[in-house]
Amino acid sequence: MKKRIGKPGEPASATSAPEDDGQPSVRERVEDAPGVSAARESAANGYARAALGKAKTLTAAAASGTRKIPGKVVAKVREMDANHKEVADRIDTVSMGLGITSGVVSAGAVLAAPTGLSALSVALGLSSAPLIVTAAPIVGAAAAVTGALSGGAYFYSKWKAAKERRAARDSRPPDSPDIAQ
Repeated sequence: MKKRIGKPGEPASATSAPEDDGQPSVRERVEDAPGVSAARESAANGYARAALGKAKTLTAAAASGTRKIPGKVVAKVREMDANHKEVADRIDTVSMGLGITSGVVSAGAVLAAPTGLSALSVALGLSSAPLIVTAAPIVGAAAAVTGALSGGAYFYSKWKAAKERRAARDSRPPDSPDIAQ
């Protein structure tokens, strides 16, 4: 025998009796709503206050750390300026290494570049170019950037050394025997 499930608004006599599933009914929930709502609102306010306190603490810590950064940057720049020859030499070494690497990668890319039908399949997107062909422009760009930095550091170091020599020469007394040289 089939049981008929009633539509909303039909009398309950035509439908089977609902079983108690342990959940509160809608009427019970509505009756408890003011007390539950006040408790939830109180808990939410407590969480909000805790979050605001944590945000204020984090903001103060970030502001404190941010104030220290310019001093550290200035100290590092002064240290690099005092050791300008060593800095220029290190940048020059890196630049030379990347220049050599760029030359080797470029030669490898020329040898590994696809030709003929394989070049056509790469152009159509059916296959991919070898990694060395893809990496060659990136390595070349890195070599160019470090070359420019190396040149700038070299000329800055040369200017700084000449300035230091002029300052040392100007600080000597006029009757010093080294002036005639």
